[in-house]
Amino acid sequence: MEIQLNKPVIREAVVRALSDKNKENREAEFVISTEAPDTYGTVFKISGWDLKRYENNPVVFYAHKSYSDNPDMVIGTSTVRIEDNQLVAIVRFESAEINPVAEKVFQKIQAGTLRMASIGANPKRGHWGDEKLGEDRDVIYFDEQELLEWSIVPIGSNPEALKRESQTIDEIRGIIKKENPVIEEVRTDENKEFQTFEAQLIINSNLL
Repeated sequence: MEIQLNKPVIREAVVRALSDKNKENREAEFVISTEAPDTYGTVFKISGWDLKRYENNPVVFYAHKSYSDNPDMVIGTSTVRIEDNQLVAIVRFESAEINPVAEKVFQKIQAGTLRMASIGANPKRGHWGDEKLGEDRDVIYFDEQELLEWSIVPIGSNPEALKRESQTIDEIRGIIKKENPVIEEVRTDENKEFQTFEAQLIINSNLL
């Protein structure tokens, strides 16, 4: 069954590279998404990424503070590309002269004390896994999603956030209907349209 979605999702990632050239250019490179299943049983298909909206306003925040009245929470801009079945981003930090927050974050990345990133995406379409396609029938596969923003973050998730996301996934699995009536009986609590989803995931453990 195809799933229609329209709510931001957060997935986490870690810094991939910080070479001498990166440091000179005030840059850091991150793998911000892959097709690895997350702990909540979801996969984001690399072929489904829509980057147009992000490319029109390619800002990078600190800790998703996009609604802050402090303009220094916008710490830089980035380019995003698909490479080797991964979504890769290179952030260029603003200078220390105009943004002390960007400078502090950049220094902490160089020191290795800040190394995580988190992306915000807007899933558009998805489906339960199809075994005929080599997919796991217990996993939700997002086929189309829009990149909204991504941020440098100090920590991946907290116990309260984890609890909330886990409950949301349980609700999703109870709402989405399967084509197979037997599976529907097990997984469907109510016959209603699926509308919301949130998840968090560490998708790359290759730390500095």
